[in-house]
Amino acid sequence: MHKPAFSAAAVLGALVASIALSGAAPPSEQAEQAPQTFALQDVRSLPPPAKPARPVPSRRLGIDLQAVPQVGLAAPDRQALIAEDEARKGLQKALRFGVGRSLTLRAADGHWYDLRGGARLWVAEVSSAEALGLRVHFSRMRLPAGAELAVYSPPGPETRMVTATYGAAGTRRPEFWTRTFPGDRVRIEYLVPAGVAGQEIPFTVDRLQHVYRNPVAEPQAVTKAASCNNDVSCHPEWQDVANAVAGIGVIDNDSLFCSGTLLNSQQQDFTPYYLTASHCLYSDEAARSAEIYWFYQTPGCGEIAPSLTSVPSSLGARLLATHPDTDFTLLLIEGALPPGVSWAGWTTEPAPEGASVTGIHHPSGDYKRISFAVRPTEPCRNTNLVRVHWTNGPIEPGSSGSGIFRDDTHQLFGQLFLGISECRSLGWSCYGDFSLTYPRIQNYLREGPDDPSEPNDTCAKPRLAKTGTLRGLTVKLNDTDWYRIKVPRGRTLTVTLSFPQSDGDVDAKLYGRCGFDPLVASEGTGDTEVLTFKNRSRWAANLSWQVYLASDTRASYDMAVSIR
Repeated sequence: MHKPAFSAAAVLGALVASIALSGAAPPSEQAEQAPQTFALQDVRSLPPPAKPARPVPSRRLGIDLQAVPQVGLAAPDRQALIAEDEARKGLQKALRFGVGRSLTLRAADGHWYDLRGGARLWVAEVSSAEALGLRVHFSRMRLPAGAELAVYSPPGPETRMVTATYGAAGTRRPEFWTRTFPGDRVRIEYLVPAGVAGQEIPFTVDRLQHVYRNPVAEPQAVTKAASCNNDVSCHPEWQDVANAVAGIGVIDNDSLFCSGTLLNSQQQDFTPYYLTASHCLYSDEAARSAEIYWFYQTPGCGEIAPSLTSVPSSLGARLLATHPDTDFTLLLIEGALPPGVSWAGWTTEPAPEGASVTGIHHPSGDYKRISFAVRPTEPCRNTNLVRVHWTNGPIEPGSSGSGIFRDDTHQLFGQLFLGISECRSLGWSCYGDFSLTYPRIQNYLREGPDDPSEPNDTCAKPRLAKTGTLRGLTVKLNDTDWYRIKVPRGRTLTVTLSFPQSDGDVDAKLYGRCGFDPLVASEGTGDTEVLTFKNRSRWAANLSWQVYLASDTRASYDMAVSIR
């Protein structure tokens, strides 16, 4: 019972249609040898820890927010939602854990504060009573230069403050979903710089996701995984692979939950490729809404698991390839990764008949579990799938998209499609055959994509820059970017980097000569970094600058260069 879908019609369309996006190789291009990678074992400190979060505007400016205006929704009928979920169980069913709700937030619903120097601050809250967590939808985003938008969960008796900040550079998309905030209310602060007139807000808040199911916070009879599931933390031999497995929440009308795996590239360049099932998501819109939940597992064998809204998450992804034949979707995660994740190895050589295999997944959207199986002699009815018979631990809704791994090599060879499994009869499952998926994604798995400026990895081989703006540049953890330009005497060079800070923290340093200390550094916590240097020498100066990551493994940025 593991086949989530956005709707019955959508699933039917996905199963009969051929969905192959640009960049995917045709299935006829079979590799002569069995390509493979092995799991990385040396990623304990990657990516680097993030810098401390920047305080929200009200705290930074010393504004005491007492009574914040609120647009609130009454609690939905939770028991009716759960009854709907039970009635819709089956192979075509997603694990729904949040319900979409409409609302309207206007400028008049908030309060304006006039600040020194002509700046202003607008504050409002949205709430949905009894929610375990909230995601908020923004559209028509058009922040002016210098503006700042902060969205956060106000601290309370049972919640911690979680913040997402955006500036004009960080809201490239005019429409987006926030991350999941714990609790039943979310506060929004909009800081307007001096000189911006008007009493309107340059965005629309028109929808939210009300999280009503969180297995850790609910009675066991409601949504917790079955008691015969095995805690993955009790099997340390699988720890590296387990740290590559993560739950994924995506939004159709409601919030849907599946599982998936971070895949290694053949260059082992830490590209955040994430493999899940096409019946979990197969559209750009769903990929953009994706929230990847990391380390949703017990800290030790038999210990208490965290809540889903408390674990690190990566927000947003790009759809690279998807196809119903082997029921796969490959994403490139855009949101920043937390430290400690692993990249799973994979192989196009399936486990032989009779071999022991292992699945790591989030049954019923609960914390991470591990299940053990063998490859039987009988195949799945669909020859694009590989069959396993469970011997210890079941698979449940929410496990869809999770990987199956060979015990001998710990390599992935498929992702979960469907099956019948429960405690009293562990049953069987069918997984998309990775050997048939690979020809469609082999171009991606060779190496993570980069920008046309490559190779510009060292101070000795920089790209010759010109004044103007370059967009869609990429910087990687082990592949920093270098640029060079000649600045006439008496003139000032300004380099401005713009990027969504939540997708990776980009920093920069400016050098007069390779190997010497930097002349200028920009290492902030916002979504813009600026290098400014005036050439006060009597001659033109050849200046170089390095763009690098302070956190995450890859990020995209725009770069504007001016000489005045």
